[in-house]
Amino acid sequence: TRDGAVVDERYGDGATADTPREAFSVTKSVTSTLVGIAQDQGALSLDDPAADHIGAWQGTDAEQVTVEHLLSNVSGRHWDPATDYRAMAVAAHDKTAFAVDLAQDEPPGRTWAYNNSAVQTLSAVLEGATGQRADDYAESVLFEPLGMRHSRLASDAAGNPLTFMGLRTTCLDLARFGYLMLRDGAWDGRQVVTADYVEQA
Repeated sequence: TRDGAVVDERYGDGATADTPREAFSVTKSVTSTLVGIAQDQGALSLDDPAADHIGAWQGTDAEQVTVEHLLSNVSGRHWDPATDYRAMAVAAHDKTAFAVDLAQDEPPGRTWAYNNSAVQTLSAVLEGATGQRADDYAESVLFEPLGMRHSRLASDAAGNPLTFMGLRTTCLDLARFGYLMLRDGAWDGRQVVTADYVEQA
């Protein structure tokens, strides 16, 4: 695309412009945007302890982890490749519960790690803050307003929306999401997410 118009498009393997495909960790950018919208609506703040929305963390070492720590990959939550990529991402039936139950290895803000499990806990944070499942919330505040008609957050085997991966979408839907960012969070005359949040993200 250029200047908001499609310049060229080609599809293979029997796909069409309307065929959703797995977008893997692009999902994290959608999750971040959902958090920004929830903050704009007053449902949460980046500075909130995630424990405000994850009861199991209250009274534990994880109580100091904020929503921003989770988004920024500096939560200090347990991470190692086997846990993150096999035990959680592939094997865990209930990925949210698995991620929530992991240990707090370090104080938040000290160490950066690309932690899929920590980002998956944002599924619980978003639901606790907004009262909606993350997939339903995404549909109402992001996908529908942008006309991302072929996009949906997938769920794990236990039915939990996936926030670290799992976005199924199309090239044209992702182009819409990209233009939302290029336009500082505005779409068709409406501020979907604040320009301040887009800059911070």
